[in-house]
Amino acid sequence: MTSFQVQLPDLLQYKRILFIQPHPDDNDIGAGATIAKLAASGCEIHYLTVTDGRSGSDDPDLSSEKLIFTRREEQLAAGQRLGVHSFHWLDYPDGHLEDTESLRSDLIWSIRLIRPDAIITVDPWLPYEAHIDHVVTGKVVSYAGLFSGNPHFFPEHLSSGLALHRVEAIGYYATAQPNTQISVDKYWTHKIEAIRCHQSQFSGESLQFLEDYLTTQAKTLAVHAKRGSQFVESFKLLTPLMLHMNTQAFSM
Repeated sequence: MTSFQVQLPDLLQYKRILFIQPHPDDNDIGAGATIAKLAASGCEIHYLTVTDGRSGSDDPDLSSEKLIFTRREEQLAAGQRLGVHSFHWLDYPDGHLEDTESLRSDLIWSIRLIRPDAIITVDPWLPYEAHIDHVVTGKVVSYAGLFSGNPHFFPEHLSSGLALHRVEAIGYYATAQPNTQISVDKYWTHKIEAIRCHQSQFSGESLQFLEDYLTTQAKTLAVHAKRGSQFVESFKLLTPLMLHMNTQAFSM
């Protein structure tokens, strides 16, 4: 039997990438060093945040309005340290995200508007992922990337002046099934600096734990990658066609 080989996408070849996150901080935690590396190479990086971040605090006296404002400012500061080109916000309520027609439309609209070569998001199929915002975001982003080039999905976008757009790749960070390793030695400090901007989320012991955890993880990935790097970030990269009735996508 002849084997069928599929060429996996090359993240470093793209000129415009849209990183879609459930909450302010997810992109920076999951892919911050790679984002900095891509931006430094001339790639145009765009951020889209799905929720407003209103639930990201244990402080009962902190108002939702104040937290929404604070988290947006923190994300702007963090993204600017990484070289992000533009920021976009959908402002769905944090902690209550549902797979709705509205969310599907908004994400396809955003892809058709920004017109990225690739889109990167959280892996919704991560084993034991309990945060519904992550599961919904990852799955609906995958849906949007699969159908943004189809004229029968949300044709009202076209009558509003948008054009169809087909992405070349869909990728996932925070994944248990990576197929791509990016060496990020020169950009690891950029990631840590970006994470430190999220002061409403991480400070003191929680910040130190996160930095230690991510650094250990990146060093372990570097050892496994056997490239002589000190730090590596990993991703699962697929073409859109791999995301529909493809029994090999899991092992690719």
